[in-house]
Amino acid sequence: MSEYQAEIIPDTANAHTNSALDRVLEGLIGGKMSPLTRRAYQYDAALFVNWLHQQALGINQLTRSDIERYQVWLRTNYTKNAAARKLVVARRLLEEAVERGLILYNPARKVKGFALDQETPHTALDPDQARKLLAAIGTTTLQGKRDYAIVSLLMRTGLRRAECVALRLSDLGYEQGHHLAVIRQAKGDKRHKIKIPADVWRNLEEYLAALEVKLTELNQAEREQPVFVQFRKGDHPQTEAISGQVIQRVVETACQKANLGLKLTPHSLRATFVTLALEGGAKLEQVQYAVGHADPRTTERYQKRKLNLDNNAVDFIHL
Repeated sequence: MSEYQAEIIPDTANAHTNSALDRVLEGLIGGKMSPLTRRAYQYDAALFVNWLHQQALGINQLTRSDIERYQVWLRTNYTKNAAARKLVVARRLLEEAVERGLILYNPARKVKGFALDQETPHTALDPDQARKLLAAIGTTTLQGKRDYAIVSLLMRTGLRRAECVALRLSDLGYEQGHHLAVIRQAKGDKRHKIKIPADVWRNLEEYLAALEVKLTELNQAEREQPVFVQFRKGDHPQTEAISGQVIQRVVETACQKANLGLKLTPHSLRATFVTLALEGGAKLEQVQYAVGHADPRTTERYQKRKLNLDNNAVDFIHL
């Protein structure tokens, strides 16, 4: 079962959600969280509550062995990284319950988490594949110009899908002689800036010009409009922002047209950015900042082609 398929479970869990745990969840996510993180916590917490209901367990009855059974269930139904995240949410939910005096101890505290893979499972394209992917996107239509701008932006900056969806015209700017985008709500509710390469900016300008949007002539209300908008049939743009599902379809369609024979997701373009940047000679800390990772080890997991026999560590030692 894929994570996307399994995510339908929380919808069925709503009718069974324990009111006490509901209050605990509100306390847990009531702090400073981005909408994306908040939504993930809600899904994962509802999943845990639904599992408790299916096992006829209350939070006062939980033992360490119950949590270990939940861990096995997660690993059976989800990827290792997704299962690890969901286990962390369950642990934090129970810890919050302890803080609120609902239970005496956290049965998940001493349950060892999953050992994560050293590499992200997402595919990273090589330069030739990346060029083929972009070439497969036709730009004769307004929607095609939008799709080309989206894919080139994700692949050349490492932007997350949710960050791309959230972009507003006011987030696009110019600083130190370079075009940039301000990411208002990055993962972890951070705010940072990304540089937009000149050719990617031209793709954006061509798309916005076709939309008849002039960045220098917008009033305050217009500046808060989304950069990437939905389309009706017949190449008719709407005012609503695109969704993450739209970006997924754009990437999948381009991959099919390019005959790459790969399974690509928007996150694959992020892995492509990290891999190509590091292979091109960028320092790890530069790439780490560009993609907004708090820990450089996370960035390293995105580098897909670590073994390079043409340019290897052993080649730098001469005795």
